[in-house]
Amino acid sequence: MTHRKHFASLALMLLVLLLASACGANNEGASSPAAAAQPTASAQQAEQPPSSEQPSEEPAQEEPATRIVSTIKGDVEVPNRPERIVALYMIGDVLSFGISPVGISDVYEGAAFWDQVDGITTLGEWFKPNQEVILSLNPDLILVPSEETYEALRKIAPTVLIDTFGQSPEATIAELGEVLGKQEQAAQMLADFKGKMESGRQKLADAGLLDKTVTIVEGGDKNVMYAVSSLDYGRGSQAIYRHLGLKAPELVQQQIDKNSANPDEAGSLSLSFEVLGDYVGDYVFRSSYEGMADLSGNPLWTGIPAVKEGRLVEIPFGFCYYSDFYSLNKQIDYIVDAMIAAVQ
Repeated sequence: MTHRKHFASLALMLLVLLLASACGANNEGASSPAAAAQPTASAQQAEQPPSSEQPSEEPAQEEPATRIVSTIKGDVEVPNRPERIVALYMIGDVLSFGISPVGISDVYEGAAFWDQVDGITTLGEWFKPNQEVILSLNPDLILVPSEETYEALRKIAPTVLIDTFGQSPEATIAELGEVLGKQEQAAQMLADFKGKMESGRQKLADAGLLDKTVTIVEGGDKNVMYAVSSLDYGRGSQAIYRHLGLKAPELVQQQIDKNSANPDEAGSLSLSFEVLGDYVGDYVFRSSYEGMADLSGNPLWTGIPAVKEGRLVEIPFGFCYYSDFYSLNKQIDYIVDAMIAAVQ
């Protein structure tokens, strides 16, 4: 009897355990689908539509294709970023901006920028360019230095007249900066040029040459030599007299000062060899070109102290002909180095 009671108690306990286990399994099964059905925080955020209050990005504004520049001929509409420029005479100025024109006027061989224009279409003389060739180049901007060329070309493409002959190279660069939309670059170029002038003067001063007089001559045929008597005649006169601040001997300097007050005066003095020595300073720069007169056997020439003592500098005609910004930078270096080398 006792054994039966004990067995019944065990059976009852086993039944209770089985029922408890079944209830636990049902509770776990009921909670799993519910948990899976609840989205996570990241999922909830992903499912939410974008808020209408979020700021929307504004579309970038397109750069205008053209702009208006003020010129001596009035307002001109030019490309904002010109890509096909025709440059008459102002070739070195345009090249100074790192821009290669599609068409240029004729260039003397040996120009400071000679190697920069290889392959560029040439258009004839700057004052009489070939209009048909210019038209075929499909330019989007034409730069001219004279009224005549302006009137002839303005119907082909936007044309800007820059009075490069009537203003300083620095003024031309500043104006080109406005026309090309490169004002900041122009300002930096002008600052660098000022530094180059100051550096050149300092080098000459350190060598004891800043107070030496300089004469620029050209020619020699038929017993005649021409002495440059203008700051802006060319042949290196701008670099020597204006930018480096060197002086000519008294007889030449008097004429330079006179011509500065009256630009219409002739820019050179015609001198015979008999009087040439009176016009030659401590240094003499001779514009050289193919076929120029050989003066090595002329005692009136070789007897001039600057020539006799080795202070004669031959400067290539094409190199010193131009007074654009690119050329002036190169000429200043050439002149300073040549003067110092002559006394070493």
